[in-house]
Amino acid sequence: MKNNSRLLTVLYIMSRLSFRLCQLVLLVTLCFEFIPDGTFRNFNSSTHHSKGYPVMAQIQLNIPDTLISYKGKLNKGIVLKSKNKEANELFNDVKKDTGYVKTYQINSFEIYNDTDFGIKKETINPVVKDYNAEVKLTLNPQDYFFKSVLILKNYLSLILILFVTFQFMRLFKQLRDDFAFNDLLNQRIKNIGYSLIAYQLVNLMASVITMKYVSGIIYNHHIPSIEGSKFNFMNLTTIPEYNLEVLFLGLCCLVLAKLLNYGYDLQNENDLTI
Repeated sequence: MKNNSRLLTVLYIMSRLSFRLCQLVLLVTLCFEFIPDGTFRNFNSSTHHSKGYPVMAQIQLNIPDTLISYKGKLNKGIVLKSKNKEANELFNDVKKDTGYVKTYQINSFEIYNDTDFGIKKETINPVVKDYNAEVKLTLNPQDYFFKSVLILKNYLSLILILFVTFQFMRLFKQLRDDFAFNDLLNQRIKNIGYSLIAYQLVNLMASVITMKYVSGIIYNHHIPSIEGSKFNFMNLTTIPEYNLEVLFLGLCCLVLAKLLNYGYDLQNENDLTI
C-alpha cells in the first residue's frame, strides 16, 4: 500500500507540473496574440493572427528531366519530357525538328554521401513518388469565419492537454487519498475519453472546412529569359486531419470507465452484504 501511495504521489506531482506548464504555454501564446506582429525582443511566435496558422497538406512533385522552349514560323511553345507517352512523343518530335529555334532547360540531380559526390553512377536513380509526404502550410485568410476556424484548430490541442492533465491531476490526488472505486473516479476517466473523441471530431470538422476554402495550391516554375517556360512543378493538396490512435484511446477510456463503474457497483453490493 505504501508503494501505491508513493507511485500515486509521483504521478500526481508529474500531472500537476504538466498542468501548470500547459497553463503557462497557453498564457504566453495568448499574450503573443495581443502583440501586433507576434514579436517581443528576441522571442517570436511561430503562429500568430498576423502570420497565419498551420494546415496539413500532401505534396505532389512534377519534375521534368528536360524542358524545351521552341519557336517556329507558325507556332511556338514548350514541351516537357515526362512519364506521359503522348507528351514524350511530342517532345521527341520537337527535339528532332530542325525548323525550330530551341532553348533547353535540363534538370539534373546529384547523389552524395558524407565524403563523395560521385556515387551517382553506382546508385539507381531515385524516383519521387506522388503524395508520399505531408507538409505544413501556413494560411492567413481574410475571411473572419475561416480565420476563426484556424485559430480554434491551432489552440485545440493545447486546450485538450490542459483539460486532460487537469483530470489526471485530480484523479491521482483522489486515488492517493483513497485508493478505492468511486463514482468520481469513473467520471474523470469518462471525461478524458469524451475529450479525446471530441478533439478528433472538432479537428476533423475544422480540416474539412479548410479543404472547402483551400483545396490546394499550385506552384509554377518560370524562367523569364525563356519564353513560355512556365510549368507546374509542385501541387499541395489540403487533407482531412485525424488521428485514429487518439480516437482509439478515447474509446478505451470509455470502456475503462464502464469497467470501473461495474467494479464500483460490486463494491457497494459487497459492503451492503457485509
